[in-house]
This record gives sequence, C-alpha cells and structure tokens, in this order.
Amino acid sequence: MKLSVIIPARNEEAVIGKMIRMLLLVYGSYIHEMIVVDDGSTDTTPVILSKLAKQYKKVKVIRRKPPHGVGLALRAGLKAGSHNATHILTMDADFIRNVPDLEDFFSKIRFYDGLIGSRYGEKNRLIRYPIVKKVCNRGFHFLINICYGIKRSDLTNNFKLYKKEVFDAITLKSDDYAINAETGLYPILLGYRIGEIPVTWFAREREMGQSKFQLLHVLPGYAAVLIRALDYSKICRIPAIRFFRRLVK
Repeated sequence: MKLSVIIPARNEEAVIGKMIRMLLLVYGSYIHEMIVVDDGSTDTTPVILSKLAKQYKKVKVIRRKPPHGVGLALRAGLKAGSHNATHILTMDADFIRNVPDLEDFFSKIRFYDGLIGSRYGEKNRLIRYPIVKKVCNRGFHFLINICYGIKRSDLTNNFKLYKKEVFDAITLKSDDYAINAETGLYPILLGYRIGEIPVTWFAREREMGQSKFQLLHVLPGYAAVLIRALDYSKICRIPAIRFFRRLVK
C-alpha cells in the first residue's frame, strides 16, 4: 500500500503538530505522503507546518488563499496527491484520538474499495455530540435511504480510507462540509464496495481549539448533494428530487 494522507487544516495550531507526528510514528510504513492543506490559517498553524515539512520529507504543505472552505481544501489536497499512491486517507486535524482506529482500517481494506469511520451503531460512541447535529445527521441519512435505498450509518464522516481509483471516479463540487457527503454517497452509487468501521466521536477539548462546523451554513450544501447524486444514479424514489435536478441543470 502506498498511502496518501490528506488533512485540511484551518487554525489548528493546538492539534496539527501532534497529529502529523503521531501518524508518521505509528503508520509511517504505510504513508507515502502526507498532504496538509492550510486553508488560510491566522494562528501559528503555518509556522508549525513549515517546520514539520522541513523535518519530514513525506509532509507536503499546500497554502490556500480565499475563498476558504473545507471542501475547497480537500479538493486541493486530492488534486495535489501523487499518482503513485494506491490509497487515500482523508481525516480531520483533530482526530487524534481516532488514530488507533486506523489499525482496523488497514487490516480490513483489502476486502473493500473503501472504508468509512462510522460514529453511529451499536459499537460506536458519541462523546458530547451536539444533539442538533445528531438529529440533522440522522435526517440526512434517512433521506439517503428513502431516495436511493442506501443503508449506511455514517456517510458524512471525514474519516475515509479509499482506493485511489474511487476518488478518481467521482467529481466533487462542494466548497464546505457537504463534500463529506459527496465522498460518502457518490462511490456507493457508482457500485464501489464501501464498508464501515466503528469509531468513537470525541468533542473537542478546550485546548484543541474551536470547531469550524456551522450547521446552518452547510444544510443547503447537503441538500445540493442529494440532488447532484442523480448524476451517479438513474434511480431516485422521490419525484421532487428528480424535478429539482431538472431545474438546476
């Protein structure tokens, strides 16, 4: 396996250094390159990344100018990835406590085209997860099931290990967090075998900085993903979705 790790980072001075070092220490034998996309940080994140890039040859830093957005950052990272990579891992900069979960990913990926870290299910735990986010997340997955007949517990988590060919097969258009819905939904509609690995979601501690996720700003993007998904599937059970897709074409 030649793994390309892609991490969007905006004002992540509290966690980004620890994340990079931990990944390289524990899974350095898998990692071919680590692409960190600095999405216009105004704290010391750029300084930290510059030092790490000099220290570790596998670390590549991309600095983005406005407009900013996690979707734009992730797309930039995917575009900059090496053609020699066989697999791509995407994850958030604050997933430090989830690094041990990667052992399950690497041991099971040979049976799948891709794996997603699922925060929902019997073996999963949510630590201080906002109730509003949980309700909206469950509602989105309910719509995916109703519209496309896809039963997955957590397509929207940016904790994904895919074969590179899966990312090459999809076109990502979201500028914000809705891109995580695109990377989860589109491959399944194309017929790729995407499995799920139980993981625990931890709310950020105070010393880890603040989350950039703003629910009201991303809801329209998730709705757009449901509509754009028709480009990947001829089957949609909701006539209204097909109607809106015709309107936006």
